Amino acid sequence: MSTAMRIPKVLAACLATFAVAACSGTAGADVRGDAPHVDLDFASTPHVADAALASQALAWAVVQGSDSANTITSPSSLAMSLAMVAEGADGVSVDSIDAALGLSGEERAKAYAALRQALSGYDSLPTKVDANDPPETPVVHLAGQVLAIDSAAKKAFLDALSKWYDVGATQAPRPAAKKALDAWVAKNTAGLIEKSGIEVTPKVRVVLQDALLFAAAWETPFEDTSMQFDLPSGPATVDAVTATFEVRFAAGDRWTAIRLPYDDNLAADIVLPITGRAPEQISDTELALAGQALDQATPSLHTVTMPSFDLSTSTDLLEALPQVDLSNLNGIIDDGAAGQWVQQVRLQVSALGTVGAAVTEIAVTESAAQGERPAEFIVDRGYVVRVLDTRTGWPLFLGVVNDPTEKPA
Repeated sequence: MSTAMRIPKVLAACLATFAVAACSGTAGADVRGDAPHVDLDFASTPHVADAALASQALAWAVVQGSDSANTITSPSSLAMSLAMVAEGADGVSVDSIDAALGLSGEERAKAYAALRQALSGYDSLPTKVDANDPPETPVVHLAGQVLAIDSAAKKAFLDALSKWYDVGATQAPRPAAKKALDAWVAKNTAGLIEKSGIEVTPKVRVVLQDALLFAAAWETPFEDTSMQFDLPSGPATVDAVTATFEVRFAAGDRWTAIRLPYDDNLAADIVLPITGRAPEQISDTELALAGQALDQATPSLHTVTMPSFDLSTSTDLLEALPQVDLSNLNGIIDDGAAGQWVQQVRLQVSALGTVGAAVTEIAVTESAAQGERPAEFIVDRGYVVRVLDTRTGWPLFLGVVNDPTEKPA
């Protein structure tokens, strides 16, 4: 009798692709589509800037629609969840996604793939990150996964994800699906986000997951201090950071802004509305103008004082973005529709650096010069924070902070 013949039938089944999940109770091996992955250069790919602005506009609509004191989003992860699901959308849904992302078809896929690939040089996956001990070299880890539950996603959909985004698929039996989703989230966010936001109901058949992990030290570190800040409940003393250094500064009629670098490419923008104006009242156009003005600004000497914080947000995107129709995802499974679309974000800012993570998931169910006096930039009231790739303008995090004393739930 041959060795192969002596293998028990149950074990032999476990060696088959995807059957590992059924035998072990965990997700199966990563499987990618047959289409070869396409390498793209963001500098020569058309519509990259359009895609970055569309990502920001979509996330800012979520921020403006929130009634929370603090709302933190990830424009990049939000847009990527839509770009991926678009490859399996039909009819009114693909039209709706194209309107939200500002592009369609292969132009959409190329632009968002190029934005993603522009950050590949920063890719690393530490097991833990700490804003008080940030890595010397910035970390930007982007990951995606399709988890099929007791089923399989359509081949054409998986081919497209492999081609444009280098994203694969796994499979799990329903009893093990939640554990597999949670483990993927915790791993790809270095534990900043512990669990998936998806509820594995009997109708959920496929889950698309997109994760972002960011960790970087400030190019110039701050010092810890305290400051007066206008909370929604009134003035209060809050923990803060301060430093004097050269930064890019810009001003509009109803806002001022600075850009705080992590390195030559990555930075955090702080956009401060004029006194008496809430940060949510800044328009999407003003956000875009602030970014453009900071791109063109010459660094000048400023003393920057702003709050430190550790904030988290969980958002039901189906509720926050009702204009995006995800009712026809027939290219993923027959009679597919998005039953859940959720984003979880955590962002920490300290004197030494910034760490943050985001997970966006879609559950598919069946039906100045040295020596001069520095100017001051004091962030003493609600403000906008945006962490971005300055080369492309693609925001990784975007939100408003009205209460920096709030702690994660």
